[in-house]
Amino acid sequence: MASFVRQLNMYGFRKVVHIEQGGLVKPEKDDTEFQHPYFIRGQEHLLENIKRKVTSVSSIKNEDIKVRQDNVTKLLTDIQVMKGKQESMDSKLIAMKQSLL
Repeated sequence: MASFVRQLNMYGFRKVVHIEQGGLVKPEKDDTEFQHPYFIRGQEHLLENIKRKVTSVSSIKNEDIKVRQDNVTKLLTDIQVMKGKQESMDSKLIAMKQSLL
């Protein structure tokens, strides 16, 4: 049932919640109703307007891309700093081991 509901949502159908179902009490009947503005009895010509929702790449704003690029740049810088510290610690550890021998 969940897969079917996801498919309905992908095509713009929304669950209709009746007042008596709005509370915390589970209704006696387990009926579920969905509606869509283009799914109307006797209006078959509207059915062609029901289309699967698509996410477009253009919906990503340029500012979001810039922020992501800045985040990646900062991460790469942090990684370089950490590598430098690790190399320094490694060389100190090697020096300490050699001084003990």
